Amino acid sequence: MLKTLVLASALLGAAPLSGATTRIAATASARDFLAGDAKGTAVTADGRLTLGVPLGNRTWPEDAADAVIFAAAADPHGRVYVATGGGLGRLFVSEPDGKVSLLFRSEEPNVTAVAVGPDGTVVCASSPNGRLYRIDPKAKDPAVSGTDWGSPQEAAIWALAFAKDGTLYAGTGNKGRIWRRSPAGKLEMASELEDVHVRSLAVGPDGTVYAGTSDRGLAIAIAPDGRKRTIYDFPRPEVVGVVLDAKGTLFVAASAAEASAPRTTLADARTTRPTPTPTPSPTPLPSGEEETPRGTVSLSTRTSRVAPAPTPAGGGSGEIVSVGPDGFAEPAWTFPDETIYSIRTDGEGGLVITTGPRGRVYVWSGRRVRLVAQTGERVAVAAPAVGASLAAVSMGSPGVFRPASAPAAGTFTSSVRDASRLATFGRLRWEGTAPAGGSVTFAVRAGNAEKPDATWTDWSGLAADGSAKLPAARYFQYRATLSPGRDGAAPVVERVEFSYAERNARPVLENLTVLEPGAVFTRSGASGGNVLSVTNPDESGIYSGLEPAREPATADTAGRRLFRKGFRTVTWRGTDPNGDPLRYDLEGRREGTESWFPIRKDLEDSFFSFDTTALPDGRYRFRVTAGDRAGNAESEALTASEETVVTIVDNTPPVLKVEAARVDGPFVEVRVVATDALSPVTKGEGAVNADRWRPLAAADGAADSPEERFVLRVPKPEKGALLSVRVLDASGNWSAAAVEYPKDFK
Repeated sequence: MLKTLVLASALLGAAPLSGATTRIAATASARDFLAGDAKGTAVTADGRLTLGVPLGNRTWPEDAADAVIFAAAADPHGRVYVATGGGLGRLFVSEPDGKVSLLFRSEEPNVTAVAVGPDGTVVCASSPNGRLYRIDPKAKDPAVSGTDWGSPQEAAIWALAFAKDGTLYAGTGNKGRIWRRSPAGKLEMASELEDVHVRSLAVGPDGTVYAGTSDRGLAIAIAPDGRKRTIYDFPRPEVVGVVLDAKGTLFVAASAAEASAPRTTLADARTTRPTPTPTPSPTPLPSGEEETPRGTVSLSTRTSRVAPAPTPAGGGSGEIVSVGPDGFAEPAWTFPDETIYSIRTDGEGGLVITTGPRGRVYVWSGRRVRLVAQTGERVAVAAPAVGASLAAVSMGSPGVFRPASAPAAGTFTSSVRDASRLATFGRLRWEGTAPAGGSVTFAVRAGNAEKPDATWTDWSGLAADGSAKLPAARYFQYRATLSPGRDGAAPVVERVEFSYAERNARPVLENLTVLEPGAVFTRSGASGGNVLSVTNPDESGIYSGLEPAREPATADTAGRRLFRKGFRTVTWRGTDPNGDPLRYDLEGRREGTESWFPIRKDLEDSFFSFDTTALPDGRYRFRVTAGDRAGNAESEALTASEETVVTIVDNTPPVLKVEAARVDGPFVEVRVVATDALSPVTKGEGAVNADRWRPLAAADGAADSPEERFVLRVPKPEKGALLSVRVLDASGNWSAAAVEYPKDFK
């Protein structure tokens, strides 16, 4: 009887979670579960974790640990044939009892393809200088178990496929040719495609041959009369699988290896080996020169550069397209982070798909994918059918995983979660079902290295209430162990939640700046006098500024910059490492005093404009204090403060005095001196009557000191005139003086 279990319904730890707001790391979808590692467990299409296809341990001969696996196929008796290379071209067989032994050894350094005919005939192919061999599955001597079935004299044979009448087709490279061997033994070229390699093959019941190519990534149909038709042109370079289901729908899989990985050839396989191994001499071409495959073909190995480019760090990508009998093609599934290595039909209208770089086996059905097995190796090269189940052939460490005799426990290890900073941990809660006699148990661990290493804690179980006894750490993960019930029924986990709380970190204040005098910002969405209305004083402090923004704003998003005499604007940038909302207090202090006076409290924006006309002229510093109290308990809240540089508040205009007004021949001139107590005088202008203001040069050449002299010199007016001079200081204060001609002139 199934029973719904909920562990640790409250999300509070054995020790109270303190600091920032408690957060929950949830695993609740297919994407979430697929981010982890499954061993003996599976992820259903609707995002539930359960037990997977029961597989036994990996088996492989120790003396072939450096073999490169190229392909695999199974016969109706449950034997799995594995084609390997990397220096020694060998075909291994995995018997139904699990024993793996050497069945055939070729003269060529790689056995790159294997297929089983409708009558049980086993054929393999070698490279380079591709040759076909018929294999006797019952032979005891690998040296004599293969019968030469001819050579198409191509650099490589990548794919084999049988027609229902026993005709064998072979896909080759470097010239993109398909060869055909009739049941009578006649070997001839059937077609030549416009690509480098024929990477995959399938034969329809009407004799149509379907081919997938590499480097262009084409799916091509070749009719019995030889006519060719491109079915689909992939953006990915390599078509790794073509299969036809019982309804006549063609499924085509293409992959793109990791962009940064090197592209290599089979020639490298004979020279890149972990230990020296004698290599049989290959059969030469008629020209006397040996041709090695070129272009791009992804195969699999850890020990040879023939291997597929993807690694766990990259992964590549893959996609599957379905093509109906009418030729209509549509996407079936995309693997954005995994490379597809093989596909086959499952006999029930679905597909069995193998991928890397995590060695997974998926089943596609009803336009949805579920994970059914993960080998624990980098690459699942193939998953041939074995009876009602499947076997998995892996690379990373080469081997064959055969079906287990009975359901067994499986584990799921979540992806490493990042709390962003030091965190304390609470309880783990899960939702799902466990059958009678079955169970779901959890263990957790944590550390401060991004990848689990010896510095992490050991796996530790949970207390009865689900609490996790872990030290404070930044990274963490959990492991679930699923055990089947007495009748073999599998547990199901639908959701896992693990609570944690980041250690509260102090806010960060940066870029504290006082804008030039009079600079203020408009409010987004505001208009009219409300934008810059001032009320002084008010209950928030003796200085008020612009109306509060509807949403927290920064100087970059505040709107247009305007001028408002007597106003100063302070801007800053505040961030909180925990993501807590921040509130700001702005204060001021006159130089030479110790007390800070409030200007505005509890600001949400990261700027504030205020009226300084109520302040005595002088030198001031302004201080902004950021606090995260809005997101934390009062006892846990933290603050950070920063001060501006000294800022001059000067609302008094310069004193302007006319030193002389005289006639100099045809000109008249007015000499003035401007003095300012705090700010340098930065500008002088002159005008005659109501004419435009004209810039005046400072007597010393630069207007940049608290005392400056300016001279207004213009042609002598023909009649009475008013000559005016005005000066501006650095704080935006104007002062003006005027003399009347000829009354005030000498």
